[in-house]
Amino acid sequence: MAVKTKESSNKTKASGKSKLDTDDFTDEVVLIQDEEHPDYVPGIYSDPADPGDLGHDDLEAFDDAFGDEDPAALTPVPGGPVPGVPGIPGIPGRIPGRIPGRIPGRIPGRIPGPQIPLNFCSALSGTYSYSSPFRPTPRPFPIPRRPLPLPTPSVPARPVSPAGPFVPLSLINIKVRLDVDRFFPQNRISIEVNRRFPFSTAHAIAEVTSDRCLGWNHRRVEANITYRDGLDSLIPGNRVIFEAARGRGIGYGTFKLTLIGPGRTRRVYNLNFESQHFDEVEFEVDRVANADVPTTTYDIGSHPNRPANLPAENISMDTVYRRAGFDVSMSPNRSVIPTSGSGANGTWSDAEMHNAMVTYWSRFANLPKWAMWVLFAKRHDRGRGLGGIMFDDIGANHRQGTAIFTDSFIQDAPAGDPNAAAWRRRMVFWTAIHEMGHAFNLAHSWQKSLSYNGGDPWIPLTNNNEARTFMSYPFRVSGGESAFFSDFRFRFMDEELVYMRHAPRRFVQMGNEDWFSNHNLEQDSSLQSGNFDLEIRPNKSDNSYQFLEPVSLELKLKNVSDQAVEIEEDLLEDGRHITLFVQRSEGKTRKWRSLSTHCHHEHTTDLKPGQALYGSHMVSASTDGWTIDEPGFYNIQAVIDVNDEIISSNVLRVYVNPPSSLEESKLAPDYFTEDVARTIAFAGAPSLDSANDVLRDVTNRCAKNPAARHANLALSAPMLRDFKVLSGAKDKAELEIKSINAKIDQGAKAQTAALIDDPDSAADTLGHIRYFGMLNQLATALEDKGDDKGAIKVLKSAVSTMKKRQVLDSVIKETEKKLK
Repeated sequence: MAVKTKESSNKTKASGKSKLDTDDFTDEVVLIQDEEHPDYVPGIYSDPADPGDLGHDDLEAFDDAFGDEDPAALTPVPGGPVPGVPGIPGIPGRIPGRIPGRIPGRIPGRIPGPQIPLNFCSALSGTYSYSSPFRPTPRPFPIPRRPLPLPTPSVPARPVSPAGPFVPLSLINIKVRLDVDRFFPQNRISIEVNRRFPFSTAHAIAEVTSDRCLGWNHRRVEANITYRDGLDSLIPGNRVIFEAARGRGIGYGTFKLTLIGPGRTRRVYNLNFESQHFDEVEFEVDRVANADVPTTTYDIGSHPNRPANLPAENISMDTVYRRAGFDVSMSPNRSVIPTSGSGANGTWSDAEMHNAMVTYWSRFANLPKWAMWVLFAKRHDRGRGLGGIMFDDIGANHRQGTAIFTDSFIQDAPAGDPNAAAWRRRMVFWTAIHEMGHAFNLAHSWQKSLSYNGGDPWIPLTNNNEARTFMSYPFRVSGGESAFFSDFRFRFMDEELVYMRHAPRRFVQMGNEDWFSNHNLEQDSSLQSGNFDLEIRPNKSDNSYQFLEPVSLELKLKNVSDQAVEIEEDLLEDGRHITLFVQRSEGKTRKWRSLSTHCHHEHTTDLKPGQALYGSHMVSASTDGWTIDEPGFYNIQAVIDVNDEIISSNVLRVYVNPPSSLEESKLAPDYFTEDVARTIAFAGAPSLDSANDVLRDVTNRCAKNPAARHANLALSAPMLRDFKVLSGAKDKAELEIKSINAKIDQGAKAQTAALIDDPDSAADTLGHIRYFGMLNQLATALEDKGDDKGAIKVLKSAVSTMKKRQVLDSVIKETEKKLK
């Protein structure tokens, strides 16, 4: 049976934007009944006469296996995620060797013969909630009485009872997401706890081990917790039981969550049903006047290339994301953005699209919310080769806007296609859902490039080029787009659904976590090919840093295969291939990008088996500010694109000490600024006067802090050469280039004090690559000035320090050659 729905409206925005009387974006949506769809699971049933396979219900046996395990053991980083199995890194996949117990499939359309007794339990998936009201003991309203005498020192005054009613205060709120049936069940239970006082949160994901129908609409689901985030004590133990039973009617009426901790302790919560979906989300679709009418629906039956058993429905954006678990509403506020003031340039940049979103999106606000803006435009600045983009990584709140370009390669149907019009509509619709998936913080199912200039800066959820998901590219699978759509069911793959439905909501909600974060804080072996090993390290005696001290780390990429590999020589240095993820413990994950990228002519090298490339970066600051600016523990991981292959590093844990003096605390607000970060990272910026003043304060007021060494080097490095600056002349409209004359003697004196007087401390805080690089620059400046004696002294110091710190022999020999 087909169900017809209409998802369009011509309601005008309150702001007076264009009414779309003839620009109705959506066609009529025609869907079959959910129960008739092959991908829908309507519930489970059981034979009450069959006692076998009852699952793992022996509490003592369970406690012997799991009960004494500390929940913190699931979190190698306190408050952080546990390592996942191949799937979404940090989000659990299937548990190998699961405890016996059956999760029946969909109910057959007809159960033959009334003589066969069956227990039937209807669909249960959805969101449930619990709130614990705090109700202080009410006191009666005061009874009028004669005034009491004034208190004397020996007789305390009688307290006056509060008047009026009390207001219940909910101290603990629990949200449970049960995912065991309906569309694409993932057999998970996720629990979200918020405590108001003292404020704290917790999140856990449990994998179902047993799902049984005990009677007519009496269902019991058991699960083991495999992921934690936040305060463990709010969700004690490792075992979860969700039970639903009939009320007075034939449907479910009561819902109960039981948490079982060590020693068979139990916490039981009576839940209320909220929704069969997991979250509400709103989509608003606007278009640019010169773009084609938005494609928000697609008739699956219109093109012959599709799975044979996939129903021929006319689906919509709403349909796709509802089946992914979201209660979708399509905003009636839709606009046509005029192009009259655009001039000759009709293409769009990311910044221009962001500005359009601020102006035209009716729900825009720089706040996290379950809402997204979808723009249909004609073409991007990058040209016809870009079909769509999740462009909103500007400002503090990312992932709120996506764009689809109607004049792009997604209109180029292959020659001889049996229905070119349907092919085009399918590609535009697929592109829209794909880019919207990025706004849910989903990555591609592969990763082509981490290059800043080369495309979307994502790493994969799994290394799967063949996945039939909206987050793949059809033309990248074996056999091309024809092979992709012949086996594509217009859905997200399981790992993505687990993430969308059950990850901590800040990871998924639009405008919350930054563009692609919290997907790969734990190393996932499925990302590795086995050809390379990527290591991130500090090259110092311990992993601790002083407050204000910049954190400089080194990268080592080693060929661990048995054959030579041709790779780019500047892979670890040019800033285009490397991405870092920095997470303060129990805090937000931030993506680090180099403050500069180098686009150069490609020059490669043959990396032989056992050989390695090295690189160094200051990871304390990125393009959007400081990433390490508070005391505490930090987890850092690097990801790099090597010949279209993604390599992830170890997770490095570093500690930043609290301020050791009042002066450090006072300097912090002025120190942790973009200008200071750039001055340190670029080893000097004479035009940034305020930043240089702050660095001088650091050297004078915090001389014992390693940050003072970095400050001295940044202030003195520009003195070693004639330094060009760009300035505006007072009597000219254009800019002009000026040069600051070198002060080599003054600069060399400061550099020598910072680099040579205490070489071990300098190498510790700078790292080997940066330290020896600066020594080489100092020696070169002295040699160019004619001070050969001074240059030799610097190089000898470098060689001595290299040998002491066991630097590679090849590096030592190269430096020794300069002494001859």
